[in-house]
Amino acid sequence: MISFKNIRAVLLVLALTCSATQLTLAQDQPKIDSLFQQLRVSKQDTNKVILLYNLSREFFNSDIDRAEKYSNRALFLSEKLDFKRGIALSYNNLGIINYYKAIYNVALDYHDRSLELRTELGDRKGMAGSHNNKGAVYTQQGEYSLAIEEYLSSIQILEELNDQEGVGKSYNNIGLVYYLQGNYDNAKDYYRRALEILKQTDNPQVVSDVLNNLGIIAYEEGNYDQSLDYHFRSLDGRKGVGNQRGIATSYTNIGDVYAKQEAVAQALEYQRKALAIQQELGDKKGMLSSLQGIGKVLSLTGKSDEALEYMEQVISISEEIGAKKELRDAYNEISEIYTLNGDFQKALMYKDRYAELKDTLFSQQTKEIATNLEAKFESENKSKEIEILKRENQIQDLQLGRNRILIISFTIGLVLALISVVIYARTNRERKKALELLQRQNENIKKQKEEKEILLKEIHHRVKNNLQVINSLIRLQCAYTDDQEALDLFDECQNRIISMALIHEKMYEAHDLSNINIQEYITELAQNLLRSYRLNQRIDLDIDVELKTLTLDTLIPLGLLLNELISNSLKHAFKDKEEGQITVRMKRNENGMFELLVGDNGIGLPPDFNFSSAHTLGMELIITLTSQLDGEIERLPQEGSYFSVVFKGLEKQRADIQQAMASDAA
Repeated sequence: MISFKNIRAVLLVLALTCSATQLTLAQDQPKIDSLFQQLRVSKQDTNKVILLYNLSREFFNSDIDRAEKYSNRALFLSEKLDFKRGIALSYNNLGIINYYKAIYNVALDYHDRSLELRTELGDRKGMAGSHNNKGAVYTQQGEYSLAIEEYLSSIQILEELNDQEGVGKSYNNIGLVYYLQGNYDNAKDYYRRALEILKQTDNPQVVSDVLNNLGIIAYEEGNYDQSLDYHFRSLDGRKGVGNQRGIATSYTNIGDVYAKQEAVAQALEYQRKALAIQQELGDKKGMLSSLQGIGKVLSLTGKSDEALEYMEQVISISEEIGAKKELRDAYNEISEIYTLNGDFQKALMYKDRYAELKDTLFSQQTKEIATNLEAKFESENKSKEIEILKRENQIQDLQLGRNRILIISFTIGLVLALISVVIYARTNRERKKALELLQRQNENIKKQKEEKEILLKEIHHRVKNNLQVINSLIRLQCAYTDDQEALDLFDECQNRIISMALIHEKMYEAHDLSNINIQEYITELAQNLLRSYRLNQRIDLDIDVELKTLTLDTLIPLGLLLNELISNSLKHAFKDKEEGQITVRMKRNENGMFELLVGDNGIGLPPDFNFSSAHTLGMELIITLTSQLDGEIERLPQEGSYFSVVFKGLEKQRADIQQAMASDAA
């Protein structure tokens, strides 16, 4: 019999705190109608920001795309009004939305921005919420030590505010982390402490979530009847408040318990109910649980081929959203299915993948803990060293003062007899003044250089922000049209804007403003495009760049060129294909020319394709950008669609870059 390991992130809706109040759990249509009515007559002021924010909250659990739309509108208006509280609330909402969409790096970035603003505003309750939300993201990424650190920061603030409900939620969150680490005793302890606190509050939803968590612990310990009791009590509470996301989670967990009891029909019924809700909500994280549960039940009934199809979907979604823990468990489940089928070679292969990923997750946690301890140790040592240096400087100052008194007294006593010494001393003083003047000038020059670099970085930062504002405007405009052709054009424009904004972001982050790390830039650009098109296929990126850096002059047209070539592959190359690969190669040849190869192993272009006959905007941009780089492009005669671009670039206009290129070649 297959061993079931039901790891469900049931608590995470609790950890995601929207503001000082709890998230809206059900769509209240009369309230939504009232908000729309107020929105139609409202002025462009902070009250409208709050209206947009409240609309976003109302759609959290029923229509995540509309929630994102109104959060973006609230953010845009808040930035226009310089309304910092509104900006912080919007960042927090967008962080939660991206969490639900399993885009964890973006979610973490939004919560960091929200925490920074809330700290600046002195919003203690909001700060606690941001710490909780960051802990939820870290939990999903498997960064357990960082997650507990964020939860403890939240509890410290909430206890100072005497917010017992918030403390109960954070206890629940910590219980989840211990559960994920397999420490069930500590997990139950924190869950029960949370339940004891939360039962005293008027919030049935959070109580339902804790009951669900206790149901999972009972499941893991083999108490299946007790587990079903907890889960059905939790389901009743969630239905009472209309929490669709929570209802789906309860269905998944109930299905797993029935599967363990070999009640196959009930198990499949509840898992499919859960999957239907999760697909409607776009909840990829929840879909992983349901797909995995269905695969397990099918395996129990001997339908191994169907079970493997579901588990392959689990692997595909896990890799897409970066869910390492779920990917690890999927490898283990597939290994066990192949073991039951007697295919021990494949079973061993997937077991090796499981063990490798398990070791990787453990190593990352260990490294994080060691890094934090090392940083703390170094910080304490540096503080001690600074104190010692201060005391040494004080002693030296006293000694120098005494020496000056002796020298002056001795000089006055011998001034008439030792005129030559006086002249020498005078000369020495003049030389010292000249050295001091030179030192001050050097310091001024250094300071001016640093100020210039800061100013340039700020310019890049502002350009990036302005491009992001333009991108947000386009995204808002998309919400007001149903024309698919127009929406596709908007998407292409957004991708081009993002490729330029990414360059300015890299310039802002770079230590050397002359150059950007080209490998890092191309990789991030390709990954952004892959996320943007949200393909159902598994697309691998094979990127190999031998160059270390390029200047902004070359990188802007090059980035746009790469955007067009990679976008063409994502749009056209993999129709009717389950997987594919996009390749990017770049190097400099012996003649000093740059060589760029971009292609895919997809369905390929028509045999009679040529650039002169292609009259699309994308192809015209490719030809124009190639010419701007002083290069030539040609299609390579191989399976799929591959293009070679050989160009001089704009580095030749910079003498300092020419010298650096010559050094690299040597």
